[in-house]
Amino acid sequence: MGSEKATTLEQELLFAVVKERYGSLLSDEQLDEVRQSVLSLRSFTEALRSVPLTNDIEPFSTFRPYRGD
Repeated sequence: MGSEKATTLEQELLFAVVKERYGSLLSDEQLDEVRQSVLSLRSFTEALRSVPLTNDIEPFSTFRPYRGD
């Protein structure tokens, strides 16, 4: 339950940053849409945070051999 409150607080703070930076450029309706989008990111952030990463894990890269021009 504590994680849920922390996530909600994090989402509210993120929306506050967006509103502070771009609120003058957006209508009330657009701000409501942005707020809903930020709030809907909860499942994605939880999924990303559930993956354990250590410092020895390298970023994924795709090998593409040079074949000339």
